Amino acid sequence: MAKSTMSDFSPSAELVCILRAKSYSEKREGYKTEDYISLLISHSLTSFFSMTQKSFLMPGNILSPQIPAGSYEFLISRTKYLDEFFQLHASEFANIFILGAGFDSRAIRFQNLLQQSLIYELDHPVSQKNKIAKLQELSISTPQNLRYIPIDFNQNNLVNILQELPRKKGEKNLFILEGLIMYLLPDTVENIFSAIGTYASPASEIIFDYVYSDVLTGENTSYGSIEVFEGLKNIGEHMLFGIEKGHLDTFLNQHHLKLLDEMDANILEQRFFANSQGKVLGKLNTALAIAHAIK
Repeated sequence: MAKSTMSDFSPSAELVCILRAKSYSEKREGYKTEDYISLLISHSLTSFFSMTQKSFLMPGNILSPQIPAGSYEFLISRTKYLDEFFQLHASEFANIFILGAGFDSRAIRFQNLLQQSLIYELDHPVSQKNKIAKLQELSISTPQNLRYIPIDFNQNNLVNILQELPRKKGEKNLFILEGLIMYLLPDTVENIFSAIGTYASPASEIIFDYVYSDVLTGENTSYGSIEVFEGLKNIGEHMLFGIEKGHLDTFLNQHHLKLLDEMDANILEQRFFANSQGKVLGKLNTALAIAHAIK
Protein backbone atom coordinates (compact mmCIF):
# COMPACT_ATOMS: atom_id res chain seq x y z
CA MET A 1 0.00 0.00 0.00
CA ALA A 2 1.27 3.43 -0.88
CA LYS A 3 2.48 5.55 1.99
CA SER A 4 0.51 8.69 2.65
CA THR A 5 2.25 12.01 2.17
CA MET A 6 0.40 13.40 5.20
CA SER A 7 1.78 11.20 7.98
CA ASP A 8 4.32 8.61 9.03
CA PHE A 9 1.88 5.77 8.38
CA SER A 10 -0.43 4.70 5.59
CA PRO A 11 -4.09 5.41 6.36
CA SER A 12 -5.19 3.17 3.50
CA ALA A 13 -3.06 0.26 4.78
CA GLU A 14 -4.54 0.61 8.26
CA LEU A 15 -8.05 0.95 6.84
CA VAL A 16 -7.62 -2.21 4.73
CA CYS A 17 -6.39 -4.07 7.81
CA ILE A 18 -9.38 -2.91 9.83
CA LEU A 19 -11.84 -3.86 7.09
CA ARG A 20 -10.22 -7.29 6.75
CA ALA A 21 -10.59 -7.69 10.50
CA LYS A 22 -14.26 -6.77 10.25
CA SER A 23 -14.72 -9.26 7.42
CA TYR A 24 -13.08 -12.04 9.43
CA SER A 25 -15.73 -11.55 12.12
CA GLU A 26 -18.65 -11.33 9.68
CA LYS A 27 -21.72 -13.54 10.11
CA ARG A 28 -23.43 -12.41 6.91
CA GLU A 29 -23.40 -14.80 3.96
CA GLY A 30 -20.69 -13.93 1.46
CA TYR A 31 -18.93 -11.42 3.69
CA LYS A 32 -16.59 -13.56 5.77
CA THR A 33 -12.90 -13.91 4.89
CA GLU A 34 -10.15 -15.81 6.73
CA ASP A 35 -7.50 -13.19 7.54
CA TYR A 36 -7.28 -13.75 11.28
CA ILE A 37 -3.92 -11.97 11.41
CA SER A 38 -5.62 -8.71 10.43
CA LEU A 39 -7.90 -9.02 13.45
CA LEU A 40 -4.91 -9.31 15.78
CA ILE A 41 -3.07 -6.42 14.14
CA SER A 42 -6.15 -4.20 14.06
CA HIS A 43 -6.39 -4.30 17.85
CA SER A 44 -2.83 -2.98 18.10
CA LEU A 45 -3.30 0.00 15.76
CA THR A 46 -3.23 3.20 17.78
CA SER A 47 -3.21 6.10 15.31
CA PHE A 48 -6.09 8.54 15.72
CA PHE A 49 -7.33 7.53 12.27
CA SER A 50 -7.42 3.83 13.08
CA MET A 51 -9.00 4.39 16.48
CA THR A 52 -11.91 6.22 14.86
CA GLN A 53 -12.30 3.49 12.24
CA LYS A 54 -12.20 0.62 14.73
CA SER A 55 -15.52 1.69 16.20
CA PHE A 56 -17.03 0.11 13.09
CA LEU A 57 -15.57 -3.35 13.70
CA MET A 58 -18.81 -4.52 15.26
CA PRO A 59 -20.74 -7.22 13.39
CA GLY A 60 -23.34 -6.32 10.81
CA ASN A 61 -23.52 -3.80 8.02
CA ILE A 62 -22.33 -0.77 9.98
CA LEU A 63 -19.50 0.99 8.16
CA SER A 64 -17.68 4.27 8.66
CA PRO A 65 -19.17 7.10 6.58
CA GLN A 66 -15.67 7.45 5.10
CA ILE A 67 -15.93 4.06 3.37
CA PRO A 68 -16.98 4.59 -0.26
CA ALA A 69 -20.02 2.64 -1.42
CA GLY A 70 -19.14 -0.91 -2.42
CA SER A 71 -15.47 -0.63 -1.43
CA TYR A 72 -15.84 -3.05 1.49
CA GLU A 73 -17.40 -5.61 -0.83
CA PHE A 74 -14.63 -5.09 -3.40
CA LEU A 75 -11.97 -5.59 -0.70
CA ILE A 76 -13.66 -8.82 0.40
CA SER A 77 -13.76 -10.08 -3.20
CA ARG A 78 -10.11 -9.18 -3.73
CA THR A 79 -9.11 -10.94 -0.50
CA LYS A 80 -11.07 -14.05 -1.42
CA TYR A 81 -9.68 -14.14 -4.95
CA LEU A 82 -6.06 -13.89 -3.80
CA ASP A 83 -6.55 -16.31 -0.90
CA GLU A 84 -8.06 -18.89 -3.23
CA PHE A 85 -5.22 -18.42 -5.69
CA PHE A 86 -2.64 -18.89 -2.93
CA GLN A 87 -4.34 -22.03 -1.70
CA LEU A 88 -4.46 -23.57 -5.16
CA HIS A 89 -1.40 -22.28 -6.99
CA ALA A 90 1.08 -20.27 -4.91
CA SER A 91 3.24 -23.33 -4.20
CA GLU A 92 3.96 -23.54 -7.95
CA PHE A 93 6.12 -20.40 -7.79
CA ALA A 94 9.74 -20.34 -6.65
CA ASN A 95 9.55 -16.65 -5.76
CA ILE A 96 6.55 -14.60 -4.68
CA PHE A 97 6.83 -10.82 -4.67
CA ILE A 98 4.21 -8.83 -2.76
CA LEU A 99 4.59 -5.19 -3.75
CA GLY A 100 3.14 -2.54 -1.47
CA ALA A 101 2.51 -5.30 1.07
CA GLY A 102 1.01 -3.19 3.84
CA PHE A 103 -0.28 -5.61 6.49
CA ASP A 104 -0.52 -8.56 4.08
CA SER A 105 -0.42 -11.82 6.04
CA ARG A 106 -0.37 -14.52 3.36
CA ALA A 107 3.26 -15.46 3.99
CA ILE A 108 2.15 -16.30 7.54
CA ARG A 109 -1.30 -17.75 6.89
CA PHE A 110 -0.18 -19.98 4.02
CA GLN A 111 3.31 -20.81 5.26
CA ASN A 112 2.63 -24.56 5.22
CA LEU A 113 1.89 -24.34 1.49
CA LEU A 114 4.82 -22.05 0.73
CA GLN A 115 7.73 -23.92 2.30
CA GLN A 116 9.43 -24.37 -1.09
CA SER A 117 8.98 -20.72 -2.09
CA LEU A 118 10.76 -17.51 -1.18
CA ILE A 119 8.41 -14.64 -0.35
CA TYR A 120 9.55 -11.06 -0.73
CA GLU A 121 7.51 -8.22 0.74
CA LEU A 122 8.41 -4.85 -0.77
CA ASP A 123 7.01 -1.74 0.86
CA HIS A 124 7.85 1.78 1.97
CA PRO A 125 10.43 1.66 4.80
CA VAL A 126 8.14 3.42 7.29
CA SER A 127 5.15 1.18 6.55
CA GLN A 128 7.31 -1.95 6.61
CA LYS A 129 8.97 -1.01 9.90
CA ASN A 130 5.54 -0.40 11.41
CA LYS A 131 4.29 -3.82 10.29
CA ILE A 132 7.35 -5.66 11.62
CA ALA A 133 6.95 -3.89 14.97
CA LYS A 134 3.28 -4.91 15.17
CA LEU A 135 4.09 -8.57 14.44
CA GLN A 136 6.81 -8.56 17.10
CA GLU A 137 4.48 -6.87 19.58
CA LEU A 138 1.93 -9.62 18.96
CA SER A 139 4.60 -12.40 19.11
CA ILE A 140 3.73 -13.48 15.56
CA SER A 141 6.78 -15.22 14.11
CA THR A 142 8.07 -14.31 10.67
CA PRO A 143 8.42 -17.40 8.44
CA GLN A 144 12.02 -18.24 7.60
CA ASN A 145 11.34 -17.91 3.87
CA LEU A 146 9.97 -14.35 4.14
CA ARG A 147 12.26 -11.47 3.20
CA TYR A 148 11.47 -7.80 3.81
CA ILE A 149 12.75 -5.32 1.23
CA PRO A 150 12.23 -1.60 1.94
CA ILE A 151 11.51 0.47 -1.16
CA ASP A 152 9.98 3.81 -2.04
CA PHE A 153 8.49 3.03 -5.45
CA ASN A 154 8.52 6.71 -6.38
CA GLN A 155 12.23 7.06 -5.56
CA ASN A 156 13.87 3.65 -6.10
CA ASN A 157 14.24 1.65 -9.29
CA LEU A 158 12.58 -1.73 -8.83
CA VAL A 159 14.60 -3.42 -11.56
CA ASN A 160 17.85 -2.69 -9.68
CA ILE A 161 16.46 -4.31 -6.54
CA LEU A 162 15.15 -7.37 -8.39
CA GLN A 163 18.42 -7.92 -10.23
CA GLU A 164 20.31 -8.09 -6.93
CA LEU A 165 18.22 -11.06 -5.76
CA PRO A 166 19.41 -14.63 -6.31
CA ARG A 167 17.47 -16.58 -8.91
CA LYS A 168 17.72 -19.65 -11.06
CA LYS A 169 17.01 -19.75 -14.75
CA GLY A 170 13.44 -20.70 -15.56
CA GLU A 171 12.04 -20.22 -12.05
CA LYS A 172 8.43 -19.08 -12.11
CA ASN A 173 7.71 -15.88 -10.22
CA LEU A 174 4.44 -14.52 -8.88
CA PHE A 175 3.91 -10.78 -8.42
CA ILE A 176 1.06 -9.46 -6.27
CA LEU A 177 0.22 -5.75 -6.52
CA GLU A 178 -2.78 -5.41 -4.24
CA GLY A 179 -4.11 -1.91 -3.62
CA LEU A 180 -0.95 -0.34 -5.02
CA ILE A 181 -0.77 1.02 -8.54
CA MET A 182 -3.69 3.45 -8.28
CA TYR A 183 -1.68 5.43 -5.70
CA LEU A 184 1.44 5.76 -7.86
CA LEU A 185 2.42 8.19 -10.59
CA PRO A 186 1.99 6.86 -14.14
CA ASP A 187 5.75 6.85 -14.76
CA THR A 188 6.29 4.85 -11.57
CA VAL A 189 3.71 2.27 -12.64
CA GLU A 190 5.39 2.00 -16.04
CA ASN A 191 8.74 1.45 -14.35
CA ILE A 192 7.31 -1.27 -12.11
CA PHE A 193 5.74 -3.22 -14.96
CA SER A 194 8.85 -2.75 -17.07
CA ALA A 195 10.97 -4.13 -14.22
CA ILE A 196 8.67 -7.13 -13.84
CA GLY A 197 8.73 -7.73 -17.58
CA THR A 198 12.53 -7.59 -17.57
CA TYR A 199 13.09 -9.74 -14.47
CA ALA A 200 10.38 -12.37 -14.68
CA SER A 201 11.00 -15.63 -16.48
CA PRO A 202 8.44 -17.04 -18.94
CA ALA A 203 5.27 -18.41 -17.30
CA SER A 204 5.60 -15.98 -14.40
CA GLU A 205 2.30 -14.40 -13.35
CA ILE A 206 1.04 -11.11 -11.96
CA ILE A 207 -2.18 -10.24 -10.17
CA PHE A 208 -3.15 -6.64 -9.52
CA ASP A 209 -6.18 -4.45 -9.01
CA TYR A 210 -6.65 -1.11 -10.68
CA VAL A 211 -9.04 1.79 -11.08
CA TYR A 212 -10.54 2.89 -14.38
CA SER A 213 -8.92 6.06 -15.71
CA ASP A 214 -12.23 7.91 -16.10
CA VAL A 215 -12.67 7.71 -12.32
CA LEU A 216 -9.67 10.03 -11.94
CA THR A 217 -11.26 12.65 -14.19
CA GLY A 218 -14.67 12.47 -12.55
CA GLU A 219 -16.31 11.25 -15.75
CA ASN A 220 -17.23 7.87 -14.27
CA THR A 221 -20.37 8.30 -12.18
CA SER A 222 -21.24 4.61 -11.76
CA TYR A 223 -21.82 3.08 -8.33
CA GLY A 224 -19.23 4.28 -5.81
CA SER A 225 -16.83 5.77 -8.38
CA ILE A 226 -16.92 9.41 -7.28
CA GLU A 227 -17.00 8.40 -3.60
CA VAL A 228 -13.89 6.20 -3.83
CA PHE A 229 -11.84 8.97 -5.47
CA GLU A 230 -12.97 11.68 -3.07
CA GLY A 231 -13.01 9.43 0.00
CA LEU A 232 -9.39 8.40 -0.37
CA LYS A 233 -8.35 12.00 -0.95
CA ASN A 234 -10.04 12.94 2.32
CA ILE A 235 -7.82 10.53 4.28
CA GLY A 236 -4.64 11.75 2.60
CA GLU A 237 -4.38 9.14 -0.17
CA HIS A 238 -4.59 10.23 -3.80
CA MET A 239 -5.47 8.10 -6.81
CA LEU A 240 -2.97 8.98 -9.53
CA PHE A 241 -3.06 6.15 -12.06
CA GLY A 242 -5.81 4.38 -13.93
CA ILE A 243 -6.28 2.13 -16.95
CA GLU A 244 -8.85 2.98 -19.59
CA LYS A 245 -11.77 0.59 -19.59
CA GLY A 246 -11.41 -1.88 -22.46
CA HIS A 247 -7.67 -1.17 -22.87
CA LEU A 248 -6.17 -3.54 -20.30
CA ASP A 249 -4.80 -5.81 -23.04
CA THR A 250 -2.98 -2.88 -24.63
CA PHE A 251 -1.41 -1.90 -21.31
CA LEU A 252 -0.23 -5.45 -20.62
CA ASN A 253 1.06 -6.09 -24.13
CA GLN A 254 3.40 -3.14 -23.79
CA HIS A 255 5.16 -5.07 -21.03
CA HIS A 256 5.12 -8.48 -22.74
CA LEU A 257 2.29 -9.75 -20.55
CA LYS A 258 -0.80 -11.67 -21.64
CA LEU A 259 -4.15 -11.30 -19.92
CA LEU A 260 -5.47 -14.48 -18.29
CA ASP A 261 -8.44 -13.10 -16.41
CA GLU A 262 -10.15 -9.76 -15.88
CA MET A 263 -12.81 -9.35 -13.22
CA ASP A 264 -14.95 -6.24 -12.98
CA ALA A 265 -17.52 -5.55 -10.28
CA ASN A 266 -20.25 -7.59 -11.97
CA ILE A 267 -18.07 -10.67 -12.37
CA LEU A 268 -16.81 -10.43 -8.78
CA GLU A 269 -20.37 -10.03 -7.46
CA GLN A 270 -21.46 -13.20 -9.22
CA ARG A 271 -18.40 -15.13 -8.09
CA PHE A 272 -18.22 -14.12 -4.45
CA PHE A 273 -21.56 -12.61 -3.42
CA ALA A 274 -24.20 -14.66 -5.21
CA ASN A 275 -26.01 -17.22 -3.07
CA SER A 276 -27.18 -20.65 -4.21
CA GLN A 277 -30.33 -19.10 -5.69
CA GLY A 278 -28.25 -16.65 -7.70
CA LYS A 279 -29.20 -13.62 -5.62
CA VAL A 280 -26.38 -11.09 -5.24
CA LEU A 281 -25.90 -10.34 -1.54
CA GLY A 282 -23.39 -7.50 -1.85
CA LYS A 283 -22.95 -4.72 -4.41
CA LEU A 284 -19.38 -3.85 -5.43
CA ASN A 285 -17.84 -0.50 -6.19
CA THR A 286 -17.67 -0.26 -9.98
CA ALA A 287 -14.55 1.92 -10.12
CA LEU A 288 -12.21 -1.02 -9.54
CA ALA A 289 -11.28 -4.29 -11.21
CA ILE A 290 -8.81 -7.17 -10.81
CA ALA A 291 -6.42 -8.41 -13.50
CA HIS A 292 -4.42 -11.64 -13.74
CA ALA A 293 -1.74 -11.88 -16.41
CA ILE A 294 1.13 -14.16 -17.47
CA LYS A 295 4.45 -13.51 -19.14
